Formats: sequence, C-alpha cells, structure tokens
Amino acid sequence: MKRISILLRKIGTLVLFAWFSTGALTLGVAVYAVARLFISDARRRAHFLRRCAAKGVRSITAAARALRVYSVRVEGHVPSAEEVRNTVIIANHPTLIDYMILTSFLPENTTCVVSGRLMRSFMRHIISHMLYISNDLPLEDWHALINPEDAILIFPEGTRSFHHDWKIRFRRGASNLALRLGRDIIPVRIVCSEKNYLGSGFLNLRIPDHVPVITFTFGSRILAREYLGNGTPVSLAARKLTSDLEERYASWLGARSGYSGENGADRARGSDAV
Repeated sequence: MKRISILLRKIGTLVLFAWFSTGALTLGVAVYAVARLFISDARRRAHFLRRCAAKGVRSITAAARALRVYSVRVEGHVPSAEEVRNTVIIANHPTLIDYMILTSFLPENTTCVVSGRLMRSFMRHIISHMLYISNDLPLEDWHALINPEDAILIFPEGTRSFHHDWKIRFRRGASNLALRLGRDIIPVRIVCSEKNYLGSGFLNLRIPDHVPVITFTFGSRILAREYLGNGTPVSLAARKLTSDLEERYASWLGARSGYSGENGADRARGSDAV
C-alpha cells in the first residue's frame, strides 16, 4: 500500500511539473501577446501577468494538496500592496518551488530577483515580461530597473538552502540594496517538514514517506534607519544587518525544529517572535 501511495504521489508530481511548465510557456507567449494588444504600459502589463501567474500557482498548490504531493501553510501577517511598497522582502530558499509559491500570495507590486540561469531557460519569456530582475546584473544596474512603488523579493543565500542544519549564510547584496535605497526589510521564514525535499534538480523525484508541509512565516519589519544612524557607512551597516539576519534566521529555523541556539531572535534588530 505504501508503494502504491508513493507511486501515485510521484505521478502527481510529474503532472504538476508538466502543468507548471505548460502554464509558464503559455503565459509568457500567448497570454503576453494578447495582453500587449490591450495594455500598452509595460508596468501595468507586468502586474497583469503577475496576477495571472499567481492564480495559476494557487491552482497548482490546491491540486498538490488534493493529490497529497505537498501542502502549504502560511503564518503571520501577509502584507498588502500598500504595506510592501518600497520594501525589500527576503526569504531563505529550502526548496525548488518555494519561490513560485511565495510570489503567489504576495501583492502584484512585488518584483523578484531571479537566478540568471532562469533567464536562459524555458521560463525566460514570462520572467522578462513580468519585469523580474536577473541576479547576473551588477547591483548598480538594478536601480534603473526598480520602481519605487514596488517591493523587491530577494533570496539572500543565492542558492537553495538546507534549513535542517540551521547554518544560514547570506550574501550582503540584499542588505546593501535595502540600505542604499533606504528600504525596510520584511523577512519571511520558509520551512519544509521533509529534509531536502526538492532541494536540487528540476525533476528530483525523491518522494518522502510523509506529505511535505511547506510553511511560510512572515516576520516583523526591520527598519533601515536603525542601521543608518550616526553616519555609519553603508558598507559597514550592511555587514551588521547581514549578520543580524543570519542570527535571526538561525534562531527561527532552530526554534522551528525544537533547537534553541545561543543567539536568540531578540538579538536581531527589530525582531519579534515569529
């Protein structure tokens, strides 16, 4: 019976991957072509495509729950479009699919920094039409691409993480960007109940014994001004902010697994228990 259940869930995983891939291609080519006829402004068109993508991903997530492939849980306050304006949203990145799930319940005025590899994949059309930013570009070039009304979603690790070992290492790009633009940070913790589920490889079909639960927890806003006082150089402030974020995430992820590190979340500036 267990083998049959795993086989069915493996088939369900393949179906969902096919659904997602077909949807991305359709949205990036056919839907974009129609939208271009009726929406002349590139930003409004990108918001329309983001809404379409979010609805598609939410449908896939509902199907995944029904097929017992995975389920999603959201904790904390999901910010509105007004609340994310001019902020940087950061998250750890334990699975292949957490990026698309997270963007599906963030407001449409959230742009995302994506891997340069995706810009060279079959998803390049939809990613470029949604005005997402490639991390291959130098940080200085991002400024011209960022609308002040938009939030920016960044995964500061720069790769997928393994949340079970609590060793979070962030690059300083997200902190640098937030402080140079004077943007507050909204942190999101992502935890998958099954270790290494979809941790690497586009079609990693290692099916765990239990249905994975991916939990997204929204934390409290971290104020940029708390790091920029007293004439502190941005480079030093970004280093301090990055260190505080690493401590916060290490504590969050450890606490989620029953681990209590010596550096509590309350040591990170602006932190609340999540």
